[in-house]
Amino acid sequence: MFVKVKFFATTRHVFGTKERETALAEGATVRTLFGLLADTPERKAALLAGSTLAPHLVVLLNGETLSSRGGLEAELREGDVVAVFPMMGGG
Repeated sequence: MFVKVKFFATTRHVFGTKERETALAEGATVRTLFGLLADTPERKAALLAGSTLAPHLVVLLNGETLSSRGGLEAELREGDVVAVFPMMGGG
């Protein structure tokens, strides 16, 4: 199956693209996807903090927060869209 990953702001620079389509086996999870995407130390640090999601990220799965979909264990399906945003702040 294929899922699309969209990168925003600083994550776009780390991954060198706005979006990437990734092939995964049926039943793959967001953790599986992030494991494939984390192919360099810089990319791993951008996505993960040990075995959890990096605290500076907001991740959406088909427009819903990842935490509401089961976190890194959320199962992916053909055509899903995962959006990766760095935490934004301002004032």
